[in-house]
Amino acid sequence: MFTYEPTEADKTAAPVSYSGEDRYLGYREADLAKPYAKYFREDTLPVQSHVPEVLLAGMAPTEYGYDLADAARIMSRPGYHKMETGWTTVDSGVVAVSVLTDMPGVTGQMWDWWFGWHAGESSRYKLWHPDAHQYSAAAERRSGDRTLTDRQRYVGNVSYVDEYVGGKMNPLAIRFVDPTRLGFEASKPGETVIAARVGLSVAPVAFGWIVHQVRATSGGAEMRSRFFLNHLQHLDLPATSVATPPAGRAPLGEPDMEALGAGLLYHCAAEMNHLASFLPALYEEFNGTP
Repeated sequence: MFTYEPTEADKTAAPVSYSGEDRYLGYREADLAKPYAKYFREDTLPVQSHVPEVLLAGMAPTEYGYDLADAARIMSRPGYHKMETGWTTVDSGVVAVSVLTDMPGVTGQMWDWWFGWHAGESSRYKLWHPDAHQYSAAAERRSGDRTLTDRQRYVGNVSYVDEYVGGKMNPLAIRFVDPTRLGFEASKPGETVIAARVGLSVAPVAFGWIVHQVRATSGGAEMRSRFFLNHLQHLDLPATSVATPPAGRAPLGEPDMEALGAGLLYHCAAEMNHLASFLPALYEEFNGTP
């Protein structure tokens, strides 16, 4: 079983903006003044055509799922797995979610840049999914450090994000890890693997793992996203790194992992397809900027 070891970024205080920044969907006047605002769209693009069919079919057979321990071995094979898009539960109680997204004109390098660039501003995060994303801040603001590679700007860092998944607001902490820790080999040029431990921003609890494998195709790339939910772990974090919820936010109830799995399938399919539609142009214009 993989466990998460807190990093220096985990030990820093939660972003001061977390409890005070307004939460809202879409762009307001301050957002529209950002240099990248022209890439914001009021509505998220429709998901790719294979996704609605999968959602209508419901949960896939247990035999089509696998857990994190097998992810690197299975995903490193050429070709495709039986459940490239779908969700199911495995015998351990883990909820496994898969999403395949075709991305013409996109490269793995663009995604490494995006994960290091977007996290520090909510306005950037909203570009990704205008119907779901409300807030983002990084534990360590690294996007302006030109001594770091794109991967070094996010691996070992923490993103505090508030977003809707399945109609429910989720206050999340995304803790990025080196994918080699999960058994993946170093990526080929033009490809990448993004891996993270996911949990709550307002409690020292982790409940899942994320893997986004970007593979090169003849027309660009494809992203194979995997979520492994119900991997519970209490994290040894300083109290100051646990975010204080904004005033008026309703207390959290116990998450329903199966409902979260189905919601994540649609959410991931929507946000990845949406951002991929303009990521090449965004990267060309803002790569190299803080």
